[in-house]
Amino acid sequence: MSQSKSVRSGQIGFFFLDFLMIALLVVNLAWIVFDWLFEYELIRSYLHGVAPDFTDMYAATIHPRFILIDLMFVSVFLTEFFIRWGLAVYHRIYHRWFFFPFIHFYDLLGCIPVGGFRFLRLLRIISITYRLQKHGIIDLRDTAVVRFIRKYHGILIEELSDRVTLNILSDIQREVRNGGPVVDRIVNEVVMPQRESLVEWMSHRIEKVANNNYEGYREDIRQYVQERINTAVDENEEFARLELIPVFGSLFRNTVEKAIADMVFSVINGIMQDLASNRNRVLINETADVLFDAILLKEEDTELNRLVVDTMDRSLEIVKQQVRVQQWKLRDLAEDEDHFRELLREELMKAYAETDTDTDMVTEPDVESRAEDPGDNASKK
Repeated sequence: MSQSKSVRSGQIGFFFLDFLMIALLVVNLAWIVFDWLFEYELIRSYLHGVAPDFTDMYAATIHPRFILIDLMFVSVFLTEFFIRWGLAVYHRIYHRWFFFPFIHFYDLLGCIPVGGFRFLRLLRIISITYRLQKHGIIDLRDTAVVRFIRKYHGILIEELSDRVTLNILSDIQREVRNGGPVVDRIVNEVVMPQRESLVEWMSHRIEKVANNNYEGYREDIRQYVQERINTAVDENEEFARLELIPVFGSLFRNTVEKAIADMVFSVINGIMQDLASNRNRVLINETADVLFDAILLKEEDTELNRLVVDTMDRSLEIVKQQVRVQQWKLRDLAEDEDHFRELLREELMKAYAETDTDTDMVTEPDVESRAEDPGDNASKK
């Protein structure tokens, strides 16, 4: 319990140090900008007209000692940096003790009292603010500045990633069209390792189709077979001669026709039942395996190879079209639409409230006039 209290008190101390460092950094950066502007005669003349005593004092005592005063700030920043480095080594935050200055390089570069290096101290403000946000000490997520940064940071990242993705997809398309190694690698490294699973899936689909769909179309198949055999018998001259046999000609022809139809349908029915049976799983697997090999052997079928390449090329083109869609614009349009609906709702509520007010104003005189009507009628009488 005492250890947790000490840790909590230590954290409070570090958070207080973070706020103190932010205040010093803001003061230091503001003073650097002010001193830089003070170099210009136009600024000095304006300040002298507004506050002559302060301008003379600053020009005589502070401005000549700019480097010395800035070094005092730098000493504080370096002290805080080495304290955090020592704590990082003590708590083993990083894998090696010398990782800290490389990770927080901007803190060291910002301490260099030369020109543009000073403005790297702004990165220290950002890092400290992020650390306080991460620990829940402050919450800046709903502020206008953070929303602005988050919005345009997302737009920048999305645009950069879209450009990189489009370049990669275009390179893959060129390799597919020109017969590069991409197609072979997809077949050998993606499709072939899944060969057994794909063959099993094809076999299962054949069994499922034969088992579930055949019963629903069984009578249709029987009728179709009967119609085809009737047509074939009608077009056959030998069967036409059977009708010339007296008395039994038509009966014999019909019997033979029905027998042929029953045999053909029996063969079809048996095949479909065999396909739906688990006993023929080996035969189905071998058939699916042969079909799978026939699909992958592109050397033997250039037309199939062309279809595969066209399919992959078209698929990649669809992906590129989707990548080109600027999602951030769609999000902005959705937000604008919601904002417009909210404004429209408010305007309608105001108009409705004004209508109710006007109705009340019109109704009150009517009531008063009605109240006066009986007296007027009595006077008239």
